[in-house]
Amino acid sequence: MPLVRIELCDFKSYRGHQTIGPFKNFTSIIGPNGAGKSNLMDAISFVLGVKSAQLRSSQLKDLVYRGRRLARSDEGTQDDDEEEEEEGEGEGTAKKAWVMAVLKDTKDKEWRFQRTISTTGASEYKLNDRVVTYSAYNSALISHNILVKAKNFLVFQGDVEAVASQSPGQLTKLIEQISGSLELAAEYEKAREAQERATENATFNFTKRRGIAGEIKQYKEQMGEAERFEGLMQEKNDLILKRVLFKLFYIEEAIETNTRLIQRKNKELVGLKQEQKVHDKALEAARAEQAKSRANVMQKEKAIKKAEKVLDGKRPDLVSVEAQSTHSTRKMNNATKTREDVSKNVDALKTKVNLLNQQLEEVKKLAARAQEERRRLSQHNVDLSEESFTEYQRLKATSSTLAVDARQALETRTRDSKTLGRQLTQLQERQDGMEEKLRDRSTELEEQESRKSELETKISSLQEEAKRARADLDAQQSERTRIAKLEAEANEKLEKIYQDLLQAGVDRHESEKQAKMREVLANLQRIFPGVRGRVVDLCKPIQRKYETAVSVVLGRNIDAIVVDEEKTAIDCIEYMRNQRAGQATFIPLDTIQFKPVNDKFRSFAKGARLAVDVVQYEAAVERAIHHACGNALVCDNMDVARYICYDKGQEVKAVTLEGTIIHKSGLITGGRSTHGNSKKSSEQDVQGLQRGRDTLLSQLRELAKQKSKIKTDENLVAEISRLESTLIVSREDLAACKSHVTGLKDELKHLERELKKNAPELKKVQADYEKLEQEIARFSATVNEAEDSVFGAFCRNIGVANIREYEEQQMKVAKEENEARLRFDTQIARLGHQHEFESEGLKTALDRIEQLDKLIEQETLNLQGLEQKKSAAQKEIVSAEKTITELKEGLSELQEELEERNHEVEKVKRTASKGAKVLDQAMKEIATWNDEIAKQASERSSVYRKCRLDEIPLPLKAGNLKHVPMEENLREEVAMDVDEDENNTQGPKQVSDYGIEIDFDSLDEDEREEDEAATIAKFEKEISNLNNEIERMAPNMKAMERLDDVETKLQETEREAEQARKESKGARDHFNDVKRRRTELFNNAYNHISDRIDQVYKDLTKGKASPMGGVAYLSLEDSEEPYLGGIKYHAMPPMKRFRDMEQLSGGEKTVAALALLFAIHSYQPAPFFVLDEVDAALDNTNVAKVANYIRAHASDTFQFIVISLKNSLYERGQSLVGIYRDQDVNSSRTLTLDLTQYDD
Repeated sequence: MPLVRIELCDFKSYRGHQTIGPFKNFTSIIGPNGAGKSNLMDAISFVLGVKSAQLRSSQLKDLVYRGRRLARSDEGTQDDDEEEEEEGEGEGTAKKAWVMAVLKDTKDKEWRFQRTISTTGASEYKLNDRVVTYSAYNSALISHNILVKAKNFLVFQGDVEAVASQSPGQLTKLIEQISGSLELAAEYEKAREAQERATENATFNFTKRRGIAGEIKQYKEQMGEAERFEGLMQEKNDLILKRVLFKLFYIEEAIETNTRLIQRKNKELVGLKQEQKVHDKALEAARAEQAKSRANVMQKEKAIKKAEKVLDGKRPDLVSVEAQSTHSTRKMNNATKTREDVSKNVDALKTKVNLLNQQLEEVKKLAARAQEERRRLSQHNVDLSEESFTEYQRLKATSSTLAVDARQALETRTRDSKTLGRQLTQLQERQDGMEEKLRDRSTELEEQESRKSELETKISSLQEEAKRARADLDAQQSERTRIAKLEAEANEKLEKIYQDLLQAGVDRHESEKQAKMREVLANLQRIFPGVRGRVVDLCKPIQRKYETAVSVVLGRNIDAIVVDEEKTAIDCIEYMRNQRAGQATFIPLDTIQFKPVNDKFRSFAKGARLAVDVVQYEAAVERAIHHACGNALVCDNMDVARYICYDKGQEVKAVTLEGTIIHKSGLITGGRSTHGNSKKSSEQDVQGLQRGRDTLLSQLRELAKQKSKIKTDENLVAEISRLESTLIVSREDLAACKSHVTGLKDELKHLERELKKNAPELKKVQADYEKLEQEIARFSATVNEAEDSVFGAFCRNIGVANIREYEEQQMKVAKEENEARLRFDTQIARLGHQHEFESEGLKTALDRIEQLDKLIEQETLNLQGLEQKKSAAQKEIVSAEKTITELKEGLSELQEELEERNHEVEKVKRTASKGAKVLDQAMKEIATWNDEIAKQASERSSVYRKCRLDEIPLPLKAGNLKHVPMEENLREEVAMDVDEDENNTQGPKQVSDYGIEIDFDSLDEDEREEDEAATIAKFEKEISNLNNEIERMAPNMKAMERLDDVETKLQETEREAEQARKESKGARDHFNDVKRRRTELFNNAYNHISDRIDQVYKDLTKGKASPMGGVAYLSLEDSEEPYLGGIKYHAMPPMKRFRDMEQLSGGEKTVAALALLFAIHSYQPAPFFVLDEVDAALDNTNVAKVANYIRAHASDTFQFIVISLKNSLYERGQSLVGIYRDQDVNSSRTLTLDLTQYDD
């Protein structure tokens, strides 16, 4: 069904109703640029339903003709900017446009497709002159294989390049549009998502059903375990009752034995207490005398430190006064030297000013004399009579009308000559001035360089002198420093010895306290079998480097005592209270609570490990160690600790190897554990400290003697100060000199640049001036010739050669007078300015001398005041040193007296200590036995309470367990202590049995004779084994009830799983069906195009040199679902190796793209194919090949309409449609030529 013709009205550049055609099987559209060829392409696209964005218009209403008819004037066309007014209103403006395409099918039936658009944007579609909807309109086009979306009927200008450079994905999308598979894309995605949801739901139900089946199996196993659990619990209760009876039997025996031992020991205490009172009174008197001596020593030391502080405060004042004096001296010397230099400058300035005055007077006299001389000479000039002068003026006026152009040019050149002359004079003066300034600055730079060298030499000399002076002073002070260092070391050691001696009593007390604590712990372990020891003794670090960190982690728990049961801890506390043995923290293993270790911290960060992992301990105390350490971390350094606590935000205690802690709250605590660092102070230690003190005191006296022989060399200090001051001034002068040198160098560079810049300008002005003078001479000759013709007779009458001689005589006199006057005025002005400048400099120098005189006078007075301050400061320092010496002598006497008092106190203390130890030992034994009684009674009460709480059926002869109080504080009220008698002795402790008598008849005689610990341990082991077995069982007593619920749930889940499986199968079948249909549509188009592409490319590329042509083929990236992947297009031109499409030339890409377009068009082809300048990038050879291909394949079923500007293409067509621009009506017009009449 070829395109017969196109009718259009007011469409774009086409004014009015026009008919284009008829079109043959191969029609070429030609015409100049701008004539409207592409607008015809747009008209075809428009009538076939293409959107406005692809018609080079933003809106459809822009397609309506909006031109204006042009009027012609007699003189020609109007200006270019009035040729078109496409945006304005005017004659010929249309309200709507329409295009109609007339096609004919294979049965010669004519189809008329018409589309109309108005300026308001409204669009109308007609099919065979009947208005239809766009859907019906598009369906009619599709029925004739005209696909608007795929644009299978046209190729716009530039589309060929786009096809050649498109990606594999874009090529896939193009084939999807051609094949129609793109219409199934949305349905495909929807079906795929539905399949995925159904599959996921089926998988979920299957997993849920499997989990419920596992629960059913588990509940069946738990039913049998619950029955066995009840039998083990009964066996455990029987063992617990027998263990309680044995424990109570052993408690009763222990109370009776300790009561007998206490009564026997009380008889020995009476004599020991009387002897101890005498020793205590003697020790108190000796300590009072020791305190008085120590107070006197401390008071004297305080006075010495105060005097030394005053002395140290006065010495800086003396140094400050000396520095001020040196500064004032240097300032006064500098001012004096500066005044001398300024005075010399004043004398020179005065001489210069007087000389300038004389020169100024002489120039003024010469100017007057020269003026008088010129007046006298002017009397000899030629004078004209009145008639002659009138004649001269008439002739002058006549001559002025001759050679007017030359005269005007001469006047212009003369004015320019004067201007250039003044400019030349200024440039020459500037050149001379800069050269003179350059010479002056060069001389000044040489002088400053010389002064710089002198200053550098002077500074080097001063530095050497200062270095020698400092070396002398350092040598003298090194000895003083050595003595001071030895004194400081000795004083430090002496102070430490005094502190150790004062602390000796505290150390001994601490040692005694620790020994007492160890003794108490030993008694607790002996009395109470469940006491295991202190935490610090039960664990140790795996390496020495962790000792500090572990002690910090343990903290207040480091000295805590670990016991097996809470009852044992309560008994131990009662024992320590009765014995007055201090306080202790207890950790019962059976009731202590702790958080389980968080395993994530074991490998949380490199350089960090759990505290429980860096200590070794027995498994029995694991609960206590976990309680003390918790989740605390031991870190190698502070960076690791910060990373864990701050960067990672973990709320955990982190301790470094040095002992620094970052708490859970973020606070940081520094320091180190002091556990285990206490020292014992024995008698030998005290004596060693006293010997060291005596040695240090004698050493200090010897150093004081050596120090008194050394005196500070004031002369060296003053000389160093003087040299440093001079050096500072010299350095300042050197810096100023360097700055001046730098400034001079910069100024010289600037002058040289200005000279270089001025010289070419001066040379140019000189050349211009000489050239101007030559022109003046030439024009002057012309003017002179004209004047000579007028003034010839006049000059002969007055006796001159020519009129210029007369005028020059008059002008020469005036000129000489002006030049002389200007010369003298210039000289007078120069001398006046120089005189004014030098006078100002003289005044400034005199003011500077006056300021320097005031400064010298002020510094002289300042030096006198500083000398007085220095003398007073020296006297105060001597007086303070004398006072310190007297105080130190008094201190030595007081220290000797204190040593005697210390010896007396130590002697009395040793005597009193021996008696106290014997008495304390006896009291401890009694207290230990009473504690044992209390402990046994407390343990008995604890057993009673436990039996009552656990409802153990204890056999009783008398009493009731209800009489036993359930709280610890009630037990203290019923316990009765025996008061001390008149001899301060303590009797056996009375404890309550609550009126309960136990029936021990169930215990065999042989069992009563067995060891208590072994028997209790045997029962504990058997009970522990039963407990472990019971704990491992963990039966579920509600297993049967849960089993019924789970079986019901399983039936419901199976129904849901079956429904999900059916839904999944349906979704999968639907998806596969859509996938199959989309794949078939795509593969049908792809296979056809793939089969055709190679032959089309061969037809377009074959020639005489390569009769077989090139090779082209397509390849799929995804063969299973090709529309999801890309399609690669490969083309290999004749006689060339394989290359990617991007590496082909522009013409090769165009041929390859045309081959692809022709192959695509061959699948469900449209009845016609419109090509817009597809040959733009082709050479003549390739254009001819394309033309031959089109001519060969053009037929009634495959029509080609080609827009081209190349004759090798359009001359092969069967008809030509020529488009031109009719300027009269401002519209595109067409002409049609049938070429078939010219076929051979």
